[in-house]
Amino acid sequence: MQPELKDRVCFNHGNVLNITDMPVISMDVIFCQNMLVYFRRWLRHEIMNAFVDRLKPGGILVVGLGEVVDWVHPDMVRVPVEEVQAYRRK
Repeated sequence: MQPELKDRVCFNHGNVLNITDMPVISMDVIFCQNMLVYFRRWLRHEIMNAFVDRLKPGGILVVGLGEVVDWVHPDMVRVPVEEVQAYRRK
């Protein structure tokens, strides 16, 4: 990775089952793929809502296709991307 890019990138991981314990920091992108299908619908929605709280305005949330089919959030807009579900924060 180029040094000038490396200085601008920060990777973080967390346990979505304890997502409320994760710091609320503003992120540009959150990837959460092929995991939410293992949880009940109400917990998927809770996790997705917590992700929104951690996104900057204009930030992108990417989840796998079909992981959350009935989730909507007033601050998020669906982005047309193939092979994933992507949302942009207003």
